[in-house]
Amino acid sequence: MGLEHGYLEDIIVHPEYQGQGIGVKLVTELLLESKRFGLSMVTVTFEENKTQFYNRCGFITGSGGVWQTNI
Repeated sequence: MGLEHGYLEDIIVHPEYQGQGIGVKLVTELLLESKRFGLSMVTVTFEENKTQFYNRCGFITGSGGVWQTNI
């Protein structure tokens, strides 16, 4: 498909269902689908307090930035 890089917005599970592994299962499946599409990299944006969750899912965290137009 010509895609090389995927983007994932923070995955949020309703508070009543958190702690049951649902978020990890969702992210894992999305990453498997990314591999099937041939993506070599997926980035994710999330709040700092979710770092441990995304590390558990296999993401390596680091600093970054965002540019957005005012249109």
